[in-house]
Amino acid sequence: MDGLRHSRWYVLHALSGYEEKVSQTLKHMRALGKFGEDVDEILVPYETKVETVKGKKKTVQKKMYPGYVLVKMNLTNSNRHSIRQIQGVIGFIGSADAPQPLTDPEINAIFSRMSQEEPEVEMDYVVGDTVKVIRGPFSDAIGKVKEIEMERRKVRIMISVFGRDTQVELDFEDVEPYEPDAQQSSGEAK
Repeated sequence: MDGLRHSRWYVLHALSGYEEKVSQTLKHMRALGKFGEDVDEILVPYETKVETVKGKKKTVQKKMYPGYVLVKMNLTNSNRHSIRQIQGVIGFIGSADAPQPLTDPEINAIFSRMSQEEPEVEMDYVVGDTVKVIRGPFSDAIGKVKEIEMERRKVRIMISVFGRDTQVELDFEDVEPYEPDAQQSSGEAK
């Protein structure tokens, strides 16, 4: 029977916020021998991102797939049933009777993202949004996002300089979303 053992990566759908709890429960059950030799790895994939909050850059670990846990295992009816009984587990991705394993390219892409040296920048704005410049020579200027260049980590915005619309290129971290709190912005109807 050992010759028939074939481990593949499967995706467990968990209640949001329960990913780590499900992962710990699976690891505990594996340590107790509940799955025999059938469960190899349990993983909640995280990636490094850079967030800008109130003008401060912060590197954070974010779940790549909130609500999901990856399990490398030899799937049997017995261990599939045991895993579905764990608190917080909704089920496997795929049909109830035939969970779908991840393909090699899919799992390689996940591991590649997890080991990425350069953290991904988390932006709170998109093309067309109004942003405020928070540092540099145009500090406090308000403008509209015209273009975002992910590779170069640059954003182009249109601001008013000496009464003329001017396009400027800034780093992602130099701007933040702008919500005019109680202040009414005058002269923005263009």
